[in-house]
Amino acid sequence: MPVLQQLLAWCRLWRWPPRARAVATHAQATADQANLLAELDLLQLAQALQQQAQWQGGYEGEVFDLMLSIADRLEQHHGWNPEQCDAWLERLGVWDWEE
Repeated sequence: MPVLQQLLAWCRLWRWPPRARAVATHAQATADQANLLAELDLLQLAQALQQQAQWQGGYEGEVFDLMLSIADRLEQHHGWNPEQCDAWLERLGVWDWEE
């Protein structure tokens, strides 16, 4: 969530009664945690695919496509910018095996 949106959400919370504010804060923290866990799951899957690619001699077919899909998901749903995704794929060696 961009910083400005977080600041606006925080300001809106202070107009609510204390109990409602606590519930809303907890709900936001839970959503943030779920988002971070989903991102971590994607990164763990990518690491497993990287190991598989190393054992098999490269990112071929579905594994290559899945790595690109993970990068797209990180960009679209987790706030990564395209350059960050490309650099991440580079570090994992995806482009080294591109046909």
